[in-house]
Amino acid sequence: MKPDTTGDHLTVCGDEQRLSFIAHQLVYLRQNDSNGAAKMSLCVFEGYSWDGASIPRCLWWLFGKPLSPEFRLASLWHDRLCELAECVEDRVIADAVFLRLLRDAGVSKWRRLAMWAGVRVYCFYVWRVKKCLQLFCMVS
Repeated sequence: MKPDTTGDHLTVCGDEQRLSFIAHQLVYLRQNDSNGAAKMSLCVFEGYSWDGASIPRCLWWLFGKPLSPEFRLASLWHDRLCELAECVEDRVIADAVFLRLLRDAGVSKWRRLAMWAGVRVYCFYVWRVKKCLQLFCMVS
């Protein structure tokens, strides 16, 4: 069985800004892998919600809307892995998973690389600010 890379199998409901799970579900990164790569699953509980891909509204015409089916699985994994991230290396992994799932969903190379670059720049900014705040709190 080939994995659903578009997120069409996700049991979600939503409005135009967020998707919410309507049932407890395991979401697989790789359902079948004949190359021996790690199989990862993400446990998502009923009521968990996320806002899809973080695409500025002014760029929707170029990239697509945040809740488009081709972005759902990648944005779900990325958002959840970022929520669980404890260090910058965890964010690097989350961003790599995001890039891979966009590729698996058939997102064009230029769009997925631009979206990946956006999350990398944001990661750099967030972790730099966190580090500065931690240093400031230690000095104070």
